[in-house]
Amino acid sequence: MGVLTGEVGSGKSALLRRLTRSLDPMKTLPIYLGQAGLKPRDFYAELLRHVGEESPYGVAKAKRLWQEVVLQRQAQGERGIIVILDEAHEMTEAMLLELRFVMSYHMDSCSLFPVILAGQPELRKLLRLKKYEAIAQRIGMQYHLAGMTRDETSAYIRHHLNTAGLTRPVFSESAMHMVYSASQGIPRVVNQICGQALFDAQGKGHDAVEEAHVGRVLSDLDRQRGATG
Repeated sequence: MGVLTGEVGSGKSALLRRLTRSLDPMKTLPIYLGQAGLKPRDFYAELLRHVGEESPYGVAKAKRLWQEVVLQRQAQGERGIIVILDEAHEMTEAMLLELRFVMSYHMDSCSLFPVILAGQPELRKLLRLKKYEAIAQRIGMQYHLAGMTRDETSAYIRHHLNTAGLTRPVFSESAMHMVYSASQGIPRVVNQICGQALFDAQGKGHDAVEEAHVGRVLSDLDRQRGATG
């Protein structure tokens, strides 16, 4: 079991998409579940749907059928399964506790497929609770996706502009540093600020984005959030 956490907008879903695209489709079947408040019955129903099976009514029957399917696929040498649970910080207590059984087969001797839990930082705090200790003990890898550094943020902005076909500098160094300070390197926030700053500069007939443009955007965002009068 792996756990990926990060702030809202830090790029968890983008990273997961990159992961699934990098897998060999002839060898691996990734199953992505991004439903908030996921319950065991819905969980098994979705898993079975992805392998072409109709889910029976009732959690116990669905669980048993899923185990049979997984064992059969392994015996027949079919594609390996990877289960990715996004928004895991919003999973129900019943679903979190169910993960003990999802990860265990044959008297806890092995796990037939990896599970990746992805969610906001609250997920790490949640998994530290005593009642989830049996799940925490099954975690083999954890990673927290922090914001980009100042230099990475500047490189990220330049990369997006180059991808759009702009080779000349558009953001001044001071403007990019201001974007970093306001966003703390969270990609989605960087995108939001930069997009609006570009509109602000264009609306005023300016060829480059300076601190003044970013400052106006940040003031507008503060007003929208009710941070200022």
